[in-house]
Amino acid sequence: MDISKYDNSIQRLIIDMQDSRGKDPRMSISCGKKLLEIGMDRSEPELIGFARFSLGETYYLMNDIEDFYREMTLCMEPLEKIGEWGYLTMANNMLGIMSLNRGNAPLAMDYYMEALNYCYDYSLPDLEFLVHMNLAALYLDISDAQNAVFYYEKGRQYLKNHRDIDGYIESLTADCVGLGKSYLLMDDLDRSAEYDHILENDCIPNVHELEKLVIYTFRAGLYHKSGRNEECRDCINTIREHFMHDLPVMDIFDDIYDFLKLLMEMEEYDTFTYILDHMEQPIATTGIKNLQKKLLTLRMKYYKAMGMDEQYQKSSVEYFELSQVLERENDLMVSDTIALRTRYNDLTLFTNEVQRENEVLLKRSETDALTGMYNRQKLNSFGDAAFERARKNGTGFAVEILDIDYFKEYNDNYGHQAGDRCIRFVADTIMSLKQHPGVFCSRYGGDEFVLIYENYSDREVFGMARELKEKILKTAYEHKYSKVALGVVTISQGIFWGVPQKGHSLWNYLHSADNNLYKVKKKSRNSILLSHSSDAPDIDTAESSDMMIDE
Repeated sequence: MDISKYDNSIQRLIIDMQDSRGKDPRMSISCGKKLLEIGMDRSEPELIGFARFSLGETYYLMNDIEDFYREMTLCMEPLEKIGEWGYLTMANNMLGIMSLNRGNAPLAMDYYMEALNYCYDYSLPDLEFLVHMNLAALYLDISDAQNAVFYYEKGRQYLKNHRDIDGYIESLTADCVGLGKSYLLMDDLDRSAEYDHILENDCIPNVHELEKLVIYTFRAGLYHKSGRNEECRDCINTIREHFMHDLPVMDIFDDIYDFLKLLMEMEEYDTFTYILDHMEQPIATTGIKNLQKKLLTLRMKYYKAMGMDEQYQKSSVEYFELSQVLERENDLMVSDTIALRTRYNDLTLFTNEVQRENEVLLKRSETDALTGMYNRQKLNSFGDAAFERARKNGTGFAVEILDIDYFKEYNDNYGHQAGDRCIRFVADTIMSLKQHPGVFCSRYGGDEFVLIYENYSDREVFGMARELKEKILKTAYEHKYSKVALGVVTISQGIFWGVPQKGHSLWNYLHSADNNLYKVKKKSRNSILLSHSSDAPDIDTAESSDMMIDE
């Protein structure tokens, strides 16, 4: 933006706004509003577009979602009029980051692809690199390693030709960590180790402690999967030693989140709780509910693993409340996007490539990468709609939660890759129940699965659950470390059936099914327990009217 054509008072506003960026939000907002008022009085799109973009950028740094979306939506038209393609690219890129942080990957993809279109059409290679890196991170977040590699490689090509850019070594670190993680996700340990070698020789000697922390989180995962236990332990200890209260956790959230999942898998509970305790408060301060929900999910898994039932129950309520807030935030994002697209029709003419990317991404965001089943996100949206149908129609509705008996012993003795194959075998067997209309199947996480039965009686549901149990038994999939005497893979199943009434919710049924799973595992593995709802609104604490047991 050429500010020389404006008088001294306007130039001073623009300079003060730029100088206070990221340092003094009040100053930035005050200058931005004054500049916007001047632009509106003069009907000058350059001042209006720049002021709204700068205000939106400030709200972005403050994690003020509502004001951010308003200003970024309103800056589009004036910036388009004056051909400020760089600002439009940055606006779409920030909209993509904000959408992904709040759990809306398809919307983020939409914004990133729009940003790329500007880069391609108007030759903006520096911004194109940033968008490519964000796209790669998005694909890695949804476990699509091949597309992640595609975009990380584009970033790598840019870096090879731009070694003189500011922050080159930090960008190289982010790219190598991303590629290493992607190949690790693909079980290509040799390729992953190649990037570990680059990080060791080119990056670690030249980066700050924050980037080193990111590198060690990746290495811990690589060394664990490669069986290099002592080196993995060294990485864990290094991360714990350097993990401090004042770290900019937003910059490293995905890396620390993956590391926490690894610690949970390794049952390194002391380090797990130490780092999680240090993450929760700063993430809560950001107000980003999706990230809070991710950490809460890990906390709940820890409570469940440790048998801390009271804490688990309290966290379940908080989880439900966060889910509702997230739903409202997503509604806001979508409504603002619709308003933006309606107001500026020329920004809605997406290419067929973008539409195909969105369709593929939406499917992937609802699908578990390991099994191909629907995931928890799809379970939530489908389950709520199915529950409401059953309530309106007065028909039978059941939720089943099952898990693999003594799966930890299987994983510890046969190895993680064999464990993944075992999970896929059970998932494929579960999917065979889809031959029955009105049966929904999903992976809940780990070795747990959730099924929903619509419009069936309790005996019909019990019959299908028994059919599943017998199919798995009949296959005789070896598990000689199981404490079930048969020496093969078996499952335990908890089911809750009822006709939904006013005051009931899907969460009540899920919770009651989970309680039944807990009871049946305590009594006898390789068994089914189905209970019925009473008419009490608080069905998850009410006594069941009767039960069906198959042992």
